[in-house]
Amino acid sequence: MLKQQGMALFQVLLMVAIISVLLLVMSQQTRSSIERAQAMQDQAELQLALESSANYVDALLLSNDWLIARNQPDHPLAGINFYNYPQTLRLPERAAYRPLGLRVTVQMQNEGSLLNVNFETVKLRQLLLNLGVNSTRVDLMITELRNWIQQPGQLFFQSFSDLAHLEHWDMQDVELIEPYTTLFADVLNPAWSPDEVLAILLTQGQADTIQALRKSNENAVGMLQEFIELRDALNSDIFPGRQQRMRITAEPEGLQLYRRIDYRSRHPIPLRLHAKHFQHVQ
Repeated sequence: MLKQQGMALFQVLLMVAIISVLLLVMSQQTRSSIERAQAMQDQAELQLALESSANYVDALLLSNDWLIARNQPDHPLAGINFYNYPQTLRLPERAAYRPLGLRVTVQMQNEGSLLNVNFETVKLRQLLLNLGVNSTRVDLMITELRNWIQQPGQLFFQSFSDLAHLEHWDMQDVELIEPYTTLFADVLNPAWSPDEVLAILLTQGQADTIQALRKSNENAVGMLQEFIELRDALNSDIFPGRQQRMRITAEPEGLQLYRRIDYRSRHPIPLRLHAKHFQHVQ
């Protein structure tokens, strides 16, 4: 009798222990599900806030003269540049921008100030060398690129990912050069070229001078025009083109909205979006 009671008690205790473990597991799973749902909600709110801030920047760019606004200290676009230097932009005090802390980091890059992969293979070779690619491999890459472009009836590259289909190229190479190159602009406007491109167009001393002026947010365009011998292959216009690459980053979360867009203030359709995606940056 006592033995049966002992076995019954043991079974009850065992069942209680099993139920307790199951409840603990279910509790942890529920907590994890809630945390994942909250993280997804926070991510969605942050993406929507970045979209809203991009619309705000669009409105500023379409309704103001960029070069005049950048020289007005109290203007929202004060100090804006088009050579990809980060700039903090304060946002209006609206509920839509609260997930961003009412500020974002904006980077604008003038598409027409980048090296065209389809035409600028000599400068592209130097860019690859400056970025640390082995010289032997660079020669193979550039030779293959030129041979591909010069084939009879061959179309120019329309997508950066197509470069990775070449034998001596891979996606790491494409990602390495993409911030400094383009497939769409025919004439190079050096006024807003990134520092890495200036290092190819200028002597080291000239490039250092321009970079020092840029870091102090001074207009270096006039001096740049004196440094560069203007030829037919270069666009001497100091005004940025209508096609821009925009990066808007939420700090400190590191979520970034990338867009490639045309600004056409006098066009029936003032905005033309070519590409858009979100990415995490360090």
